This record gives sequence, C-alpha cells and structure tokens, in this order.
Amino acid sequence: MFARFYDGADDLSRLQAFNAAQIAQNPVGWLQPGDIPHRLYNGQREHDPEQLIRIWEDENGRMLGWAFVYPEESFDIQASDPLIMRAALAWVESALPAETLETDVWSGDAVRRDLLLEHGFTEAPDELPYYETIRELDDTLPQPLFPDGFSIRTAVGVEDAAQLAAVHAGAFGSDWTAESYAQVMTSPGYAPEREFVVVAPDGRFAAFTVTWHDTLNKTGYFEPVGTHADFQRLGLARALMLHAMHAMRAQGLQQAIVAHEAPEENPASAALYRSLGFVTRFTTHLYRKTRMAG
Repeated sequence: MFARFYDGADDLSRLQAFNAAQIAQNPVGWLQPGDIPHRLYNGQREHDPEQLIRIWEDENGRMLGWAFVYPEESFDIQASDPLIMRAALAWVESALPAETLETDVWSGDAVRRDLLLEHGFTEAPDELPYYETIRELDDTLPQPLFPDGFSIRTAVGVEDAAQLAAVHAGAFGSDWTAESYAQVMTSPGYAPEREFVVVAPDGRFAAFTVTWHDTLNKTGYFEPVGTHADFQRLGLARALMLHAMHAMRAQGLQQAIVAHEAPEENPASAALYRSLGFVTRFTTHLYRKTRMAG
C-alpha cells in the first residue's frame, strides 16, 4: 500500500471514476463524482489542491481510497476497506491542527460510524442532518415555465465570469469576483455547457445552477443552485432545474440528484425540491471529535 498527494487533472478523473464505481455497488458513504471538483476548486479555491487530498494505491497503482481535508476542521474519507480508512484517519488527524474535527456519516454506513466512534468521535447533537434526494428523469418530468422576458442558456466561457460571479454572490451573499470565478471556470472538471443561467429582461443573470454528470450511474447532480436576491419568488429556480433535467434526460441520464439542508434550516429549498419530485435517498449526520489542546 502506498500513499501520495493529489497531482492535478488526471488524478481528478481517477477520483471521480473511483467514486462512480463505488456508488454503482452501494451509494452509501460516497461523494457524488461532481462534488469532488466542486469542493476542491470552488469551495477550497483559496488553498493548494495538491495539499488537500491524499490517495492510497496498491503496488500496481490501483486506487484503494482517498481522503480530503478542509483546512478549517473537517474532512472526508472515501474508502470501504477498514485498513485504508484507518490509515486515512491517521493522516487526517496529523494534517488538521484544529482542536475540533468534523466529518459526515451517511445513514446506514455502520463501518464508518463504528470506526469514528472507536477513535473518539460522537454524533453532534446540535447539528441537523443533510439530505441527499433523487428523482427519476421519466415521462412525468414537467416542462419548464419562465416568466415573461426571462430566458435560459448555458454559460459560454470566462467572458461570462463577471455575470456569474455576480449571480453567485447575489444568491448566497458570498465574495465572488470575476477573477475568482474565472479561476473556477478554467479548473479541471468544470464545463460551461453544464452551467445553466436564467437571463433577466435587463440582461442580468437572475439564477444559475451547475450540473455534473455521472455517466456510469446515469445520474445528474445539481451543485449548486441559486437565485439572485433581486429575483427570488418568481419560480426561476424551479424552471431552471426542470430545464436542466430535460437536458440531462436528452443526454441519456436516468436520475437527478440534489443535496440540501434539513427542512428546519432551509424550508424554501426543501419545499422546492419536494415539489419537483425529489425524494430522500439518505441523510448524512455530523460526527465530531474534540482533542485535548496542546
């Protein structure tokens, strides 16, 4: 067994293929393939990606598992073999200096849960679960309806970066700039034809979603979905997602997936996804460990 750090675009493709193959056997415990570049190049865009992921391989270079540390205090371990999971957890604990460590455990993932309990983690009683939901891309998929004057298209390229930064920031109150979003658009895994934008009558981007395709499992994944604060409550997110799901179906995908906060935390999003026919596949629960200072 050998361990090394992540080394760019080729490794990203291998990580995605590894997770897709694991999901094909059992989806519990695995990040969606599209979530890997999203977390690495979007969520952790201010950090060196080659220091965030460590990969375990056998003597023939076959991937056995991997771990992802988020420099604040959290992490993900993507492995099914308890031996690899233990090695990954040991690396995580050495790589993260924070006093408190956190990670998610999927409902039904007894191996991961038991390993974490053995190493001093407990389920965080103050945190609500996160929901992964799924919908069949079948004949019941409604047609999208946009308000008069609004249209939809895919992103073109970095020439859209300023507008995309503005709609992302306007939806989530984040600090996106044209430069930072252009960096995301030129990162491995991103494809402008999979980012859909709703254009308002005045030409501004009013809503957006980035979609990710897992062709092995024939699923499309939404991450993220947002509507600018100036254009909320117009039904744009619903029409946007329906349009994107029709595009997924046309490309041979059979299911759409979206993850969201608990209804108690974000009732509007939960209600939207439920109205679109998404049903809960499983939930994730936060596990936490507090280490002795010093």
